[in-house]
Amino acid sequence: MNQFEIIQDKIKQLTPCYLTEKVGLENVYNRILQENVIADMHMPPFNKSAMDGYACRYEDIANNLEVLEVINAGKMATNKVGKNQCVKIMTGAAVPAECDCVFMVEDAEKIGKNKVRCNNQKTKKNICYQGEDYKKGEQLLSKGTIINISQMAVLAGAGYSEVVVSKQPRVTVIATGSELVAPEQKPNPGQIRNSNSSQVIAQLKKMNLNVVASLQLKDDYDIITEQFNNALETSDFVILTGGASVGDFDFIPEILQKQNFNIFWKYTGIKPGNPMTCSEKNGKYVFGLSGNPVSSLVQFELIAKPVIYKLLGAEYAPMRIKAQLNFDYRRKKADRLAIVPVLINDQGKIQEIPFHGSAHINALTMANALLEIPLGISTINSGEFGYVRPL
Repeated sequence: MNQFEIIQDKIKQLTPCYLTEKVGLENVYNRILQENVIADMHMPPFNKSAMDGYACRYEDIANNLEVLEVINAGKMATNKVGKNQCVKIMTGAAVPAECDCVFMVEDAEKIGKNKVRCNNQKTKKNICYQGEDYKKGEQLLSKGTIINISQMAVLAGAGYSEVVVSKQPRVTVIATGSELVAPEQKPNPGQIRNSNSSQVIAQLKKMNLNVVASLQLKDDYDIITEQFNNALETSDFVILTGGASVGDFDFIPEILQKQNFNIFWKYTGIKPGNPMTCSEKNGKYVFGLSGNPVSSLVQFELIAKPVIYKLLGAEYAPMRIKAQLNFDYRRKKADRLAIVPVLINDQGKIQEIPFHGSAHINALTMANALLEIPLGISTINSGEFGYVRPL
């Protein structure tokens, strides 16, 4: 097993530690479902018309038909439909029990004042049958589902005006580095704007997590320790960027060790983004990400996000797509899993973009996916396939 595979195995072994709460349906998008969703009725609840047209008995389709009434959506028929009779019906309306066919209004020819004829003898039935979507008592969604847009409609259709979900954890983001200045400041020589915090906070918000604080600290052991301890008091997760490596001013591993955190790993086996800590103490989890923006993005997407989802009880499976490269990929060393920002073009192929390494912020603006180059692979030729993760 390589280092990244070891991490994946450790993530699977983590024990969820979430609390739950009941939330109104309008606020559950991207929350983690913590109950099975069961249908309380058939869907559709009755045979309904799939289009605007005329409902009749299929055996009468070739005959002139008397129109008895018009049935709008939400209205039930007031007349029984007999031989050579029909009703005009709107999309979504309940089909009368005597009818087994709806022909399109475009296929109808008016015959006199209140009769029509179907000009398409091979018409489809055009009925959505009761329960064909799902049946009463059927499980529609499973506990652990990350609720997406389409599942919002399922929840509403099943009558869930309130939903049991994982409680949102509190997260503090701390950027460390004496060279950092705020985005609104002009850096002096030797300084650089803090771009990591905005990126990490955006990634957290995309997961619908609650960022309670964002700090920017100089490389001072005492200051970092004090603010880190304060963050542990108010947060469930603390995410630090910078200071996770082995330089003279990289204090994060030392602080974690001195406070007896259980450190799961210090390295990821990924390029870019090898130095990274993940640790736990008393149910509080700490991630020490790289100070380089591409590295921290990769570490968050491939490791921190799956860990957080696992701890919140989510069944998380990141999307990975197999696609064809339209360029030749080469690297000198193949000792780590390489993650390369790329573009999936309008032909569905993996397209190369300029990428100069872990500090190349602008590469991310052009990328819409991350290409995975497995350990031991140094060459992928144009026309061959690779796996990408959409961003």
